[in-house]
Amino acid sequence: MRHAMKLGAWYPLLALFGGTRSRSYVEVEPDSVTFRFGSFEARVPRADVSGTARVPWPLYRGIGWRLGSDAVGLIGSLQNVVEVRLRQPHRMSVIVPVMARRVFVSLADPDAFLAELGATVERPA
Repeated sequence: MRHAMKLGAWYPLLALFGGTRSRSYVEVEPDSVTFRFGSFEARVPRADVSGTARVPWPLYRGIGWRLGSDAVGLIGSLQNVVEVRLRQPHRMSVIVPVMARRVFVSLADPDAFLAELGATVERPA
């Protein structure tokens, strides 16, 4: 099932860099999860998803394509952000490659996404 990203007031700026509504989603398939935000695309095996959770995303962490030491952020809005934890690092590249163990993504309906992955994902204690 395809889950649309939440693209808030920043949408016009994100669209200039390819973050359009048609190219901003997470697609959950039986064997994989695909993250797409403009030209960014990463596919991970569904079995490698170890956990998910709704998380706060403060403004100082930024909007758009974000890189951390072990994380990628696909953020179109400060609301409805979900963290997807991975069992092992996966190579993902925005501008530079990073070995990501976590993906943060803002979703239009995070509860539907969490429910779909819930059957195969360990919840944090």
